[in-house]
Amino acid sequence: MGGLLTALNAGKTSLSTNQKVIEIAGNNIANVNTPGYSRQKAILTPYPSLNFNGFTVGQGVKVGNIVREHDAFLTTQIQDKSVAYGEADAKTFPLAELERVFGISDGGISTEIDNFFDSWQELTVNPGGQTERDIVIQRGELLADSFHTATAELDGVKRNIDESLLSKVDGVNSSLQRVADLNLRISTIESSGQSANTFRDERDLLLADLSSSIGIQSLEDKDGHVSVQLPGGQPLVQKSTALTLVGEVNSDDELQLQVTSNGTSTPIDTTTLGGAFKGLLEVRDQLIPDLQGQLDKLAYSLAKGVNDLHTTGTDLNGNTDVLFFDAPPAPSPPANIWDGAANALNVALSAPGELAAGQSTVPGQSAAPGDNTIALQIAELGSAKIVDGTDTLNGAYSRISSQVGLEAGQNELATAANEDTMVQLKNLRDGKVGVSLEEEMINLIQFQKGFEASAKFLATVDEMMNTILSIKR
Repeated sequence: MGGLLTALNAGKTSLSTNQKVIEIAGNNIANVNTPGYSRQKAILTPYPSLNFNGFTVGQGVKVGNIVREHDAFLTTQIQDKSVAYGEADAKTFPLAELERVFGISDGGISTEIDNFFDSWQELTVNPGGQTERDIVIQRGELLADSFHTATAELDGVKRNIDESLLSKVDGVNSSLQRVADLNLRISTIESSGQSANTFRDERDLLLADLSSSIGIQSLEDKDGHVSVQLPGGQPLVQKSTALTLVGEVNSDDELQLQVTSNGTSTPIDTTTLGGAFKGLLEVRDQLIPDLQGQLDKLAYSLAKGVNDLHTTGTDLNGNTDVLFFDAPPAPSPPANIWDGAANALNVALSAPGELAAGQSTVPGQSAAPGDNTIALQIAELGSAKIVDGTDTLNGAYSRISSQVGLEAGQNELATAANEDTMVQLKNLRDGKVGVSLEEEMINLIQFQKGFEASAKFLATVDEMMNTILSIKR
């Protein structure tokens, strides 16, 4: 009976093991479309053999462990490429907004520049005409308004970026805390000799998401804990403890990021961030100030060029040294002389009679009727290279518009390239560690047959035992 009991035990373990493997295959099939899921596989190990009447007899099989298919290299590559993809993707919307602000279209700055100097050209035909003078002033005001609008829209894009960054902070904190919680669960489970497959899949997804958001770096220790830090070395997760990211608006209405732990706040060097945060901050802190500076220089060159000529002319009241545009505000060192000029650009004239179209040689007297010397000179400024002595006003504006278009175009290419890379890496991962329905169907058939054979084996042993028992009766 001892031999039959051993055989009965072997059949029982075989039956339960095949059933368990079929359950694992079913779980794989159920998660074939689950993002980040890694195929699980049973590790089968035999029970220790026994010496029976001089023979070594096996006692069956068991599931020694359930492991997940995992490729550390591909996982690292996905996290690394997520940083570049997150950065390029985050820039898409603000760059599209900047393209709209600096587009060359009707009603834009370039159109208003042309209209402004065209009005001066029309004034040369009738220098004393009330209507022509009204049109010049009106066109000047519309031109100033277009500069004000562009500046306001640039500020609006910066505010939108800050709001976008602030909205992402809560998501980042949630992910960091979840990683810390998973560190504790994984280490606890695996310290008992089991595998925390599902929790590891979830943590890998969170790390890839954090890489895309802030460009984190991660390192796993021997206990299964993953340490998370910024590229500059600022720790974010240490074992089961997660630090908190905080966004605060400073006196300049700009969002500043800090990391807090136990009531202590540490400012984050934004140059060490990656992913979406890096992309948005580059647009906010580098591109937009550069564009604003070029816009200010354009407005300053316009105001200075027109004022330098207009102050040499004589208005209908016999006055000279009359500014057409308000003088730009004097910036505090070490700022550029043109800083703030776009927002401060305004027509200084309050009446058409203050406009100087000609030039009088007699102090206190208006210019001779039909004198259009100043109007002609100002009209010619529209095609003169008065911006740094190398560019016309429209040429300088076109350069700004081209810069924005080039940035947007390059970013579009970078986004597409990084997206293709991510798709390829994920396809490689799915091909190597993902679920293959064909393979799982083969496993189902294989272990179904094993289950049926085990059942048949148990039935045979049962018949043999009944036969022996009937002989004793």
